[in-house]
Amino acid sequence: MSRAKSYHSLTAGLMALWLASAAGAIEPKPVFFETFDGVGIHADYYEPKAAPTGAPMVILLHMYRSDRTAWKPLAGPLHDAGFAVLAIDMRGQGESVTPELRRRVERRDPKLFEEVYQDIRAAYDWLAGQEGIDRSRFALVGASVGCSISLRYAVQDRSVDAIVCLTPGLDYLGLDSRPDMKKIRGRAILMLATEDEQKAAKTLATMSEGAQGHIVARGKVHGTRMFGKVPGIEKEIVAFLKEGVGRPTTTTVYGSINSNIWHPRESGWIARISPSNLRYYSSPEEAEARGLRKTRSMGPGDRGKLDDPPDDKP
Repeated sequence: MSRAKSYHSLTAGLMALWLASAAGAIEPKPVFFETFDGVGIHADYYEPKAAPTGAPMVILLHMYRSDRTAWKPLAGPLHDAGFAVLAIDMRGQGESVTPELRRRVERRDPKLFEEVYQDIRAAYDWLAGQEGIDRSRFALVGASVGCSISLRYAVQDRSVDAIVCLTPGLDYLGLDSRPDMKKIRGRAILMLATEDEQKAAKTLATMSEGAQGHIVARGKVHGTRMFGKVPGIEKEIVAFLKEGVGRPTTTTVYGSINSNIWHPRESGWIARISPSNLRYYSSPEEAEARGLRKTRSMGPGDRGKLDDPPDDKP
């Protein structure tokens, strides 16, 4: 290579690096973990900026026949806003595949999409174990069937503070979201859709107190395809999630994902809850708004009280 060409190549490379830096670009770290039922999940982790109070967590769930790379336009703004971001390939899609899982996706097996709950459980475990995380601030973002899966998961895990759904459906791939929405209490929920697909977003938004339905543009642009086509949508999502997860607090209380009881930090029962089941809530008020009640027992040595030990099964 000539000196002129070499210089041109170096200059172009430096310019590309400068432009990426100027745009706030961040490259994710590819990660891998396994679910309770033995499925290997591949994901991209956008490590958060250091914060003395820890970063809020957000897990991103893609559309049918898509993968985690669809979230790149949103992952950067979320990272810039201080979030720890984990975009997963759901089982049978992207890199999280086996021949059998891929066949089940192609057959649109409704049982498989119900099983994606396990993928989110494993993603939460991995993400919550990273440095600099605030487990009391946790959000989900889904697109298309990823919306249905997010809502189904949030019914069970009441520590989810905020949910954003891009083009939600009433009954995607066998997952009926209407009963799930009716069970979700005390969360910030935002339904986003374009004009031609607004019915489901508006219908679901009426089924949970505080949920919002927003029609973002005319025409039909589905799920993560809105990025780059609907002006300002990334900014709207980030602003909603920042408000939805709230500010760091010093009033955190604890519970098990399998229980409707919350425990103050001095409770002896907390040590009996496995890390995979332990959930954090920003305050007693937050926990109670989601249907939990305060423990009547402060631990195994607190005799004469009515509460049994927390149910700690996975």
